[in-house]
Amino acid sequence: MSKGLLYTLGYTAFQKGANIDLEQLFAVLRSLGVGFLIDVRSVPFSRQYPQCNASNLNSIWKQYGVRYVHMPELGAKADPTQDVFSKAEDIFFEDIFPVPKSSRPEKTELFGYHEIVDFNKFRSNEFFLDGISRIKKAYEANCTLALMCSEKHPINCHRYFLVSKTVEKRLGDIIEVHHLVQNQHGELITISNDDLNNQLIQTVFEKKDIKRLDVLSSTFERPEPIISKYYGRTQKEQIEDFCDRYWNLMHGWKKDNNNNTDTYND
Repeated sequence: MSKGLLYTLGYTAFQKGANIDLEQLFAVLRSLGVGFLIDVRSVPFSRQYPQCNASNLNSIWKQYGVRYVHMPELGAKADPTQDVFSKAEDIFFEDIFPVPKSSRPEKTELFGYHEIVDFNKFRSNEFFLDGISRIKKAYEANCTLALMCSEKHPINCHRYFLVSKTVEKRLGDIIEVHHLVQNQHGELITISNDDLNNQLIQTVFEKKDIKRLDVLSSTFERPEPIISKYYGRTQKEQIEDFCDRYWNLMHGWKKDNNNNTDTYND
């Protein structure tokens, strides 16, 4: 039995000048056989692109024939009542702290003792898994979905790192994820989770702080390479775990000490 296709997109890939070309966005979805556009932003609101606000999309989707649905379960929203935070030094084991503010979403330095969203924990969160279950039911009913956020590059978005990886891990026997991206000529194409996994590894290992660690090498003082402390049965799996944790360090928002809601915005 062939797998169902689940697509993801960032609406900024459809930017034309100061606006988002919603007509093109919905036309692409129809050409792919998508019946439901699933908004996975925790807060479905954009000050810069108000035409992508939930209120507008809810009012116009009928004219395009692709139903709009907001699913906050699949956002990266986290509040202090959820057990989805860890110390940064427990997420990424190497001493590269402090992480400079230029590398962080909230533009503040990150020290090892700071608590940030831990995406490994998030993938087991009950509310989040409710959303994954809704996806499963949709594909059991032969629906085709597209997950939408704002970021045009899926490698920088939780729709890849948090949602798509969970979908393929838990539902990979019935669903295959394809990400809509622009190629070097500005044309829209699709790439797979495997493509993004390889892209992530390449990106991480090109970072200066990672090159300095030289995680794959053994030395007289260090007979076991650094990568061996990461999780996996093979070195390839350990490398993937290492890169996932580094990505988490660069993208996970700090826990709000004032007990306000933390949100990872793309």
